[in-house]
Amino acid sequence: MYLNTPKRYRKTRRRLFNFRWLWLYILFPVIIIPAMLLWQFRGQISGDVGRWVERNIKFNVNPPTPTATIPAVDLQTRLVSYIQSGNMKNAISTLTSLASARPNDLDAYTRLTKMILFRDDSPKAREEALRAAEGALNANPEAADGWIMVAMALNALDRPSEALPYLLRARDFDTRDPWLLAVLADTYDAIGRGSRALGLVEESLEAAKATAASQNGNNVVVIAYANVVKGKILLASSGEQAIRAFEEGWRVAQQDSQMPIGYIAQWLWSYYFNVNDFQKITDSLDLATARDKDDPINAYLLGRTYIKAGDPNRAIISLERCRDLDPDQVKCLRWLGTMMFRQENYQRAAELGLRAIELGTTDVGAYLVAGSALAYNGRCGEAVSVLQAGLNLAQTQGSSADWVAQFRDALRSCGAGNNVFATPTPGQ
Repeated sequence: MYLNTPKRYRKTRRRLFNFRWLWLYILFPVIIIPAMLLWQFRGQISGDVGRWVERNIKFNVNPPTPTATIPAVDLQTRLVSYIQSGNMKNAISTLTSLASARPNDLDAYTRLTKMILFRDDSPKAREEALRAAEGALNANPEAADGWIMVAMALNALDRPSEALPYLLRARDFDTRDPWLLAVLADTYDAIGRGSRALGLVEESLEAAKATAASQNGNNVVVIAYANVVKGKILLASSGEQAIRAFEEGWRVAQQDSQMPIGYIAQWLWSYYFNVNDFQKITDSLDLATARDKDDPINAYLLGRTYIKAGDPNRAIISLERCRDLDPDQVKCLRWLGTMMFRQENYQRAAELGLRAIELGTTDVGAYLVAGSALAYNGRCGEAVSVLQAGLNLAQTQGSSADWVAQFRDALRSCGAGNNVFATPTPGQ
């Protein structure tokens, strides 16, 4: 019986050329020959490559220096310092940085939203407030504060119908929150439900006072705000009750040293201006300015007050201060232009009035000042266009006959006569 040798031990003939490795035989010279050529001409090739890179690829040899991150503790210290010195603009900027450094800090975003809304009613500021309010909502969607702040910002943007759903959601967390009730009252007033709004604002004041008493807390900011909302609601029915609400809000607001209070002083100004109580105007605006030295509206209102009081020098100083704080504040430009016109500085009056028009003002006074000043400077071609636009705006707004007469007189001074064809208002 014979045993077969296992296959792995049997001798096999290996062929010199194996077609299975044909690809390797072909690829070998394809790689080796170019590699040898590259090596042989490496000096010339490297120079050509270097010149091509220099022409086509740009390297930034001086990259921007990264901005150092300011620690949150230092930001907090700066914030306190800015508030104490009345530098609210820098305070808001610092608080914005602080909130960005703490994206889950609900209190920082809530405080930021209120500070922006209480000191600046420009469209740009209102949009900034909405972004801050959205930050509060994102910081903690399970708290009422963020929902309330978004609604408050939407009210400031004249979008109360959009604000209402946010407030209804906030009510799911706390039906007696004083801020919720005050902002809800403001929303209902904006959509024409004043009677319901008045009841809500009274509930807000009661809840704020009860909370402060039970927790030994201090709800002066919400009490002041609720009184302002109450005053706005009462304006439709009783001016005397409205001014009492504003004055109560003003009295309470002074107990807090953190928030801007110019928004209340500005409501008071409307009443005191009409009754010529200049002392109360200056007292309130001086206090509001001490709290917020960067608010141009306080300076503007003070300028208007000095104009009415017959003090043109102080009026110009205040209006110039307003323009310095905000070069694009159309109210300051319009009234500073008026003062320049009265002092026969027609060149500057025209410049200020035209700038206000360029920025989109709907104040017919800016058109009259700019057009009349251009006419006095002998620039009737430009003056007629501006005056016709102002006349059209005055007629559209239903301005008094005196305004229309002044425009027609100015047009006649340039030979336009009564046959005036109104033209579209610039920017519309």
